Amino acid sequence: MAKGEKYLALTAYLQKSEKDIIKMSFREIETVLGESLPKSAYKYSAMWSNSRSHSIALSWMCAGYVSKNVSILHHTVEFVKNNYVNRIAISKNKMNKKKATLNVEDAVRYIQTYYADTVKDQHGRYLSWCHCYTAFKENRNQKDEQIVDYLALNLAFYLASWGMYRGSSFLLQKDYKVHVPIVKIILEDKYTPLLGITPESLLDESMLNLLDDISNRIRKTYAKEQSTVGGSTNNATDTLVTKILLGTLGCVPAYDRYYVQAVRKYGISSGGYDRRSVQDVARYYLSHKNRFEEVRKELCRSGIEYPAMKIMDMCLWQVSFEDNKHL
Repeated sequence: MAKGEKYLALTAYLQKSEKDIIKMSFREIETVLGESLPKSAYKYSAMWSNSRSHSIALSWMCAGYVSKNVSILHHTVEFVKNNYVNRIAISKNKMNKKKATLNVEDAVRYIQTYYADTVKDQHGRYLSWCHCYTAFKENRNQKDEQIVDYLALNLAFYLASWGMYRGSSFLLQKDYKVHVPIVKIILEDKYTPLLGITPESLLDESMLNLLDDISNRIRKTYAKEQSTVGGSTNNATDTLVTKILLGTLGCVPAYDRYYVQAVRKYGISSGGYDRRSVQDVARYYLSHKNRFEEVRKELCRSGIEYPAMKIMDMCLWQVSFEDNKHL
């Protein structure tokens, strides 16, 4: 059998389609093929890469498609027409002529200023992130009820330190145990790859799928709690969700008012919490990786393993903090 013949049925299926984008589950692909996919297709995203060294890849490449947005977690893949990819790339290039304008040395100064304030007061609120992140990192494999309770208390105090227990927040009417189900989700083994994730890994679609998954579960879990604010559903905002992810996994910056203001000011991202904005800040870090890594390692000598996304959070929060001081 010639290379790729095993998957000719998928080639024919795609060729008959007039769609630019076709999203399929692995089960649907197996139905088209009339047989099961290799076990590796359910385990490794590399099996779905656009490489002619893989027989299965020839099936969609010969039909004029490329694979995108593979989710090993949800067993799905998208096939996108080559000419559509090119049209989108041209469109994005036109839209993205404006490059991030925050000079790296200015960014470093913001990071160092933030850090200096962190160590200025041995009991300052800045340290709440350090305590929370360290507690979750050190107890990731300890899932008994006492540890979960301890982590929920750490999470609650960290969130309180950073403004999430004020105004009309539903958390203001809850005790710290409201976070227990959230802690249990965060401690699940499948989310371990998000802990202290590198900027490079945030460009991986499978990691973004994982990030989407945990974000959605956090929102749904809080929404299931008894309502306390005017009978409306408890709304876990982007700010709350990302502050939780920053404090427990260090995988994204906190999308609060200061962060959003700064990334928009310097053209780093749109400021909305979505896959593209997460990738944008990761790319900004990578565009100055050597310098940022140098600073990150300096800070880690304090005994706290600062992940890259916490470095970006420190930098961009400080930008707006200083801007707003002069208003």
